[in-house]
Amino acid sequence: MRDSPNSSTANLSTTERPSLDKDSTAKPMSPSDAKIHRRISLAEKLNAGFAAESAGDRRIKESNTERLQFIIDNPTLCHLFRDNLRDNFCEENLAFWLEVQDFKRKFNITSSATSAAFQRAPPERGGPKSHTPGQQAMEQHHEALIQQAYAIYTTYLAPSSQSELNIDHGLRNELSAYLSEVMQSLSGTPFQGRLEAEQLSSFNATQLSMMIRLYERIQTHVFRLMATDSVPKVD
Repeated sequence: MRDSPNSSTANLSTTERPSLDKDSTAKPMSPSDAKIHRRISLAEKLNAGFAAESAGDRRIKESNTERLQFIIDNPTLCHLFRDNLRDNFCEENLAFWLEVQDFKRKFNITSSATSAAFQRAPPERGGPKSHTPGQQAMEQHHEALIQQAYAIYTTYLAPSSQSELNIDHGLRNELSAYLSEVMQSLSGTPFQGRLEAEQLSSFNATQLSMMIRLYERIQTHVFRLMATDSVPKVD
């Protein structure tokens, strides 16, 4: 006796459904696959965000350096960019760039305020020297800048530091040579690659300014590195 069309359909459903259900079950991703998926997702979000924010601006699409500056200046894109760098194990590049940028801004503000404070101060007519409240505030700012310079060095530039930058050998040697020269002149102590807080506290404004110039050169190197290797491409 031949099966009816309905019974054939029923048999087909009962025999094939288990295999279909089995095939449709998604396998959980391994930890390594999950990391790769996250990196791809972040890169896609960054690309999409950049394309949306820079739509219609042809100039932004012509230069890697302009694209990177555009990203850094946009808080949302900068956050995505930093996450993407973190997943690619090079977040220290952007972190260093941002910290040096903040360091330069504070130094410029403090220098301008210090100059104005001393210009307003009346000439002394004998007797013990005294500092005005404005001058005392500037000295405190100078101490804060010294601490920031120390933190940047110990975090990103000291040998085997927590987030040591992979920078040009010549730049590293130039920074080391300058610190060695200053340490020798201040204390007679040879520089061994590590910088102590009390050593840096002896830096005057001129020496601190030189540190900023050296940091800025390293900052430029790091910026070019990010622009070349990490900036999303826009068609």
